[in-house]
Amino acid sequence: MRKSLVFVAALLVLVLVACQGGAANVDDLLKSGRAHLEADEYNEAITDLKAAVEADPDNSKAHFLLGQAYNQTGDLMKAADEFRTVLELDPDNAAAHHNLGVTYFQLQDPRAAVAEFKAALELDPDDPDTHYQLGATYLVLALSGTDPTAPPDPQLLEQATTEFKAALELKENMPEALIGMGNVYIQQGEYATAIEILQQAIEQVPDSPEAYYALGTAYAQSGDVENACEAYSHFLALNPPANWRIQGEQAMTTLGCP
Repeated sequence: MRKSLVFVAALLVLVLVACQGGAANVDDLLKSGRAHLEADEYNEAITDLKAAVEADPDNSKAHFLLGQAYNQTGDLMKAADEFRTVLELDPDNAAAHHNLGVTYFQLQDPRAAVAEFKAALELDPDDPDTHYQLGATYLVLALSGTDPTAPPDPQLLEQATTEFKAALELKENMPEALIGMGNVYIQQGEYATAIEILQQAIEQVPDSPEAYYALGTAYAQSGDVENACEAYSHFLALNPPANWRIQGEQAMTTLGCP
């Protein structure tokens, strides 16, 4: 009987040691995966974080980081799956709701994004980034009606304004929210106010193509061709993505810019 007890005790020690070794290995994988993620080494991050979730499927941190890595590589469906897994494991994770909302937005599902941003704000109402993202999503919805000749939805524009203002109350001069507000005012025909706000944004982020493009649009809509051409020229000098660059060049051609 004594030998049996000794054997059981020894086996228990081996099991405990194995479990501790597995936990340490997961921690190492998480640390390495996070480091790769912060260094923009996304494929390496995915390798480590996939190993972490295989070793510990209920580790919400590993799933969250893996979702971020997938998002950065453009594998949006896998990113969404990981963030949904986080929420199954940790329903009150505001950051997971936020990131899932961003992923839905990138997947061109703004209504699903709105639901996630609202859920995030219920858990963390003082997050300026989520207020901004919700405002940006409302703005997209306001402009995405079935009739391209119809004016933007005024109710959705007002909801966008509310969220951008909330972001700015929480984070003064937040450039993204200022640019968002500027775009709302352009849609509402308040070009002077849009120009003022977009100039404030450019003071915060002088190298923002988004701000200069919106500023060019505001000047063009107000009839100030000279300043519109200057703003669009700044925009093009910042090397925007090709499809966006084409829009800027077309705007300049329409205005007759030099």
